[in-house]
Amino acid sequence: MRKFVKPRLIVSKCIGFEACRYNGLIIKSEFVEKLKDHADFYPVCPEVEIGLGIPRDPIRIIEFEGELILYQPAAGLDITEEMKKFTQNFLGKIDDIDGFILKNRSPSCGIKAVKVYQGFGNSRTKSRAGFFGNAVLEMFPYLAVEDEGRLRNLKIRENFLTKLYILADFRKVKKSRSLNELIKFHSHNKMLLMAHNQENTRKLGRIIGNADKKTFDELISKYQKIFYDSILDPPQNKANINVLMHAVGYFSKELTHDEKAFFLDSVEKYRNGIFPLFVCLNILKSWIIRFNNEYLTDQTFFEPYPEELIPITVV
Repeated sequence: MRKFVKPRLIVSKCIGFEACRYNGLIIKSEFVEKLKDHADFYPVCPEVEIGLGIPRDPIRIIEFEGELILYQPAAGLDITEEMKKFTQNFLGKIDDIDGFILKNRSPSCGIKAVKVYQGFGNSRTKSRAGFFGNAVLEMFPYLAVEDEGRLRNLKIRENFLTKLYILADFRKVKKSRSLNELIKFHSHNKMLLMAHNQENTRKLGRIIGNADKKTFDELISKYQKIFYDSILDPPQNKANINVLMHAVGYFSKELTHDEKAFFLDSVEKYRNGIFPLFVCLNILKSWIIRFNNEYLTDQTFFEPYPEELIPITVV
């Protein structure tokens, strides 16, 4: 069983931590509740932080004379500058954070599909990220960032958790200041990194080869840049399948015809969106245990996050 580093996340406070939504309610998220046992959360409500009460009149994003404004219609209040100031101060002090879970469609925290109104009327013209959420995406594009609504989708949740836990591992390596720990990190994550970007994985391998005998600080700086670039986007199904097929090659002589056929059928169902990735991973994990393959046992690709977080039914 893999030992996991606890990720550190900033979360919208209304998602299971405090009844601070504009209407005085709290948002229930089964996924966030499950994750509380496996991660450290740091809740924040930007709207409350800038002085808006609980409950409060709703705010909205409006576009006026080419500018985006955060506005509270009932009070006729422009809170744009207050939100910008809080956002920059808060995010500018962040250190050692692996990800964010933010309130979906919120004018402050939303990362997608936030309504933008044309002028001061009720005409909606487009959508974008909220003021705080947009700043998070701009300042931390390499972190695991999602909203609680999108995390109801299994594939999005798989990708989010995989990224979150590899980032937590990398944070621990940076703190260790140990070349041996960096080498172990790269070795254990090699297949996972290959699924993201094979060329960058080779570049990372050359960096930790350290032919020029560089210091840890010099190495980690170069490694981090390419590592973050590699995990910026989740791997495509095709890339994951390439790694799955590479892994099954370790057992090709030991497996029966029917076992191979069953696995290939599962891979096809994953390719076609019928099965989630963890179904194929669990088949391979059973063979890793059966044939006691030490190299594959250490690969995070087969257990990227705690299995307790796998369940499909999340509301």
